Amino acid sequence: MNNSEITKRALTYSLLAHINNSKGLANGQLDIFVPIVKKGLHFLCNQSQQPKGESIKEISDVLLEKFGIEIPLPVLRNILRLIIKEINTDGKTLFTLNNDDSFWIHQYVFEDYDELIEQSKSELKNLQTLFDKFCEMNDVKQKYGIVQFIEKNKISISTYLANKSIANVHDCTIEAKFVDYFKDTSKEVYEQIKNLYLGAILTSYLDYQPKEANMNVDLLFDTNFIISLIDLNTEESTKTCNKLLEIGKTIGYTFHVLSDTIEEAQALLRYKADNFNSSVIQKYVNREDVYNACNRHNYNKTDLERIADNLSKTIESKGIIIIPYTDKLKNKAKFSKEYFTLKQYRNTDKAALHDAMCIEYVREKRQKPISKFDEINCWWVNNAISHDVDNVDISVVLSGNSTRKIPELIKVDDLLNILWLACPNMTNVDTNAILDMGLSSLIAYSFNQTLPKARIIRELDHNIQKYKNDSITDRDVLLLSTRLAEGQIKDIEKINSLAETDAIAFNERIKEEAEKQEKIEYEQNKKLEEIVSKFTEAISDLQSHKKRIDESGEKKIHQGIEDYKSQHEIEISEKEKEILKIKDDLKIEKEARQSDQDRIAQYELNSWKRPRRWLFGILLCFSIIIFILYFVFTDWDYNFCYRFLKWVDSPDCQTQKSIAKFAWLFAHALCSLFSFSALIVLYSIEKEEDKKGWLWKSIKFISVIKGMF
Repeated sequence: MNNSEITKRALTYSLLAHINNSKGLANGQLDIFVPIVKKGLHFLCNQSQQPKGESIKEISDVLLEKFGIEIPLPVLRNILRLIIKEINTDGKTLFTLNNDDSFWIHQYVFEDYDELIEQSKSELKNLQTLFDKFCEMNDVKQKYGIVQFIEKNKISISTYLANKSIANVHDCTIEAKFVDYFKDTSKEVYEQIKNLYLGAILTSYLDYQPKEANMNVDLLFDTNFIISLIDLNTEESTKTCNKLLEIGKTIGYTFHVLSDTIEEAQALLRYKADNFNSSVIQKYVNREDVYNACNRHNYNKTDLERIADNLSKTIESKGIIIIPYTDKLKNKAKFSKEYFTLKQYRNTDKAALHDAMCIEYVREKRQKPISKFDEINCWWVNNAISHDVDNVDISVVLSGNSTRKIPELIKVDDLLNILWLACPNMTNVDTNAILDMGLSSLIAYSFNQTLPKARIIRELDHNIQKYKNDSITDRDVLLLSTRLAEGQIKDIEKINSLAETDAIAFNERIKEEAEKQEKIEYEQNKKLEEIVSKFTEAISDLQSHKKRIDESGEKKIHQGIEDYKSQHEIEISEKEKEILKIKDDLKIEKEARQSDQDRIAQYELNSWKRPRRWLFGILLCFSIIIFILYFVFTDWDYNFCYRFLKWVDSPDCQTQKSIAKFAWLFAHALCSLFSFSALIVLYSIEKEEDKKGWLWKSIKFISVIKGMF
């Protein structure tokens, strides 16, 4: 993918984010893409005065060329229908879409967002420059790119929505470091990154058109999800997991966890408690580590033991059902190919068996391979990679080892994004919260991929606690942890070996690495402050420029006119006369056009009223004639009305005669009143909107007529 394509997509993401921030998804997800398609139609019109096409594929090609996104034809067709409904008004047809997907555009101009696009171009250019300098300061030449980095979540979502394969994993450490740094240091930079991320997520919708959310869904939670749920992971992870639980309860999801999962989580917490006092580096190196959360909460060893002992009650209190009997599931998982695959990656066979059991649970629930997201009734939900257990992405491990359509495993942030995308009104999730959670997950995921194995870090932690001397300060340990977290130390195992053979040399190496990091941080911070300052000024200038245009544009125009008047009073006077004449002509034309429209509307209204007036008029006359015939021409042989009334009055029973006669006369009177009422209501209708519910108005008017008598 070349830089031009990346730039176009980045620009599109920025534009989509702006549209979403101003309009939201309340009117439907397709509405977000309407301005972009309008812009594509505008480009087509610029190429030809009255462009025609044999297929909307031509419009799709223009959108791909100009905006770097490919809109599937069925989705594009629906968007074009929305546009037709919007622009073909006042008797004008600006766009025609035929049944065979051929189309015709007539002089369509759409210049909205032009200024925003130009501003976004400048902002993206500045952001790219900032990223390049950041990479240069970190001595990184091979980089993936910010746009590609934020698209990782879109790719992950497409795995589930569009049944796409998982893309190759890239080292995104520098990109993650860049986003992580500016998340805390520059609101302006982070907002731009969030907008790109939001735009990327929104384009995921093009791969997927949800029908109705499946409410009968069972979520099976993994160990790392449970750890996050009890706030022993990062703050963002805890928020994400709790938010999924909240939304799931709202839409009727059920929640389960295997008793084996609870046992695995308890074993992890107790292990952490046992090694609490000898673990320092771990909490600094990995922000997802339990020790990091303990440091944040000021927990001690006893607190961890207490949390482990009460874990089952805590989980059940959150509405999660613990599955107690898993022997059958365990026996089945022992012979699965996933178990044999996972044994190569998990630290223990027990951990591999646990994961295989979770996969089997989901398969039993689904009963068959499923290819459509809407049909999924069960998920195995995990959090981002937990370094406490293994730095292994199970979804990647199993991606080529299964015949399934959609995988059994889904990451919590991916599921949350999909629910928000498919049902924005139902989930009621703050967009900023979604973006913060997603970006935090991406950062953690990228850092974890490059971290040394947990076993090696634990060994180094043990050696530092055992062999460090007085010259090694807590600050040195923190600086060393930073270098480990950023992957700047490649020979950790060699350092651990050094501890066993030469404690002095070990301490010297620790001190050396700390001093390196301190020097790097000093130089980087100094340079970054300068760069960020200039970048912030550039953003501020762009925003101020836009604000000045928005707020004082009309004032400037008016002032320009006044200045021009003072220099060319006579010319201006003549021009004003011409303008007034044009305005008068336009007013007359508008009034004439309005008059024509009123006449057309009145004609259409009369055409609608005429058959109804005739119908009820005839019905009323007929009722009156029948009523008259009850009392005159009674000796006429063909006076069937009088004969019918006499027949009704013929039974011997006086009560029967009275009831029958009353019922007939009441029905007759009611028919007459309804006809009369309908005629009055019809004559009162003067506008098109008055037509709505006119029959019901006629029925209600009967009571008014009765009240008059």
